[in-house]
Amino acid sequence: MSKKKTFNCSKCNSADVTATATGIRFIKSLPVGTKKTLFCVQMHRVRCHDCDSYLMEKLSFISSSKSRITKVLERHIIELRAHMCIQSLAKYFKLNWHTVKAVEKTYLSKKYSKVPLKHISSIGIDEIHMGKRIGDKGYLTIVRDLKSGATLFVGKGKKGECLDGFMKKLKSSKANIEFVAVDLAPSFTAWIKANLPHSIIVYDHFHVIKLMNERLNKVRRRISRELEDEDRGEIKGLRWKFNRNNEDLEETAQAEIKQCCSLFSELGITYALKEALRRIYRIKDLVFVENALQYWCEKADCSEVPELISMAKTIRKHATGILAFWKTKITSAIMEGFNNKIGWLTRQAYGYRDEEYLILKIFDLPNLKTRQIL
Repeated sequence: MSKKKTFNCSKCNSADVTATATGIRFIKSLPVGTKKTLFCVQMHRVRCHDCDSYLMEKLSFISSSKSRITKVLERHIIELRAHMCIQSLAKYFKLNWHTVKAVEKTYLSKKYSKVPLKHISSIGIDEIHMGKRIGDKGYLTIVRDLKSGATLFVGKGKKGECLDGFMKKLKSSKANIEFVAVDLAPSFTAWIKANLPHSIIVYDHFHVIKLMNERLNKVRRRISRELEDEDRGEIKGLRWKFNRNNEDLEETAQAEIKQCCSLFSELGITYALKEALRRIYRIKDLVFVENALQYWCEKADCSEVPELISMAKTIRKHATGILAFWKTKITSAIMEGFNNKIGWLTRQAYGYRDEEYLILKIFDLPNLKTRQIL
């Protein structure tokens, strides 16, 4: 057992202190072979007469006054964490599960306490639903650097107000954001126009086609509700076949789609315009794109299908941001892929109850490979 004769204040480093023994603490270190290693330390509480603090003595080989494991063991846990789950590490070192988690959480907190934003020029913003226990009504809003893929900010909720904390960091870093890739949600668009008025908003093809698929599904469901029970089998269960690209479907699926479109005229018109909208994104010349979108909107208005008329209004309203995709060639596909990666993260851990820990893991997620075990 170690015996310390001199003490200093851990706050001001003064030697004018009074130390009082509090008890013996066993501190675990890395095992030597198959044998566990414990340090037996007589702990003292130190009262400083200069700064009037009353704190536990500071030991150089532990990270905090409350720690029961050494810094060497903590570093080893962090190194192995990339290859082993928390439960396996706890079993291997004969530690409590919460101890291993606390070590990683402390490490991630220090690592991502300050995220550099100064040289960021293009960002992507997207929301993801994480369950009722996490965020505001289960939603988190994630901001990423579109060039490096790094996570820059995680806000609670899916409204523009949840990004106010990110705006404060942007102002302090004096970053110049040129492009913002985002979906067509009005809340994010309004926030960007109010806080980043000089940035170019980009709505990429993924979100436009996704919105079009949602309108197509509404038409399919509306028609299905109007049919008798024995006739609903014609379009029941075809949602994903309608959403997929026509050229990617098998011949049998293409035949099913063709039959449904011939039986139900509104569904046929909507599906044809969905495929026409997809083909517009193959055009490279911006002038032809503008004319093609204008013609598409006119055809949608003439269809007298409420969902298509609504889609045409949306395209006209967001025309500047939609056309910016051809001008900038910036896409937020990286954001959608990252959302899938977050889903993988939560499945590996069977969900997260600790919101702060989950957010830290999202910051660290770009550094992980999805084949690894979490």
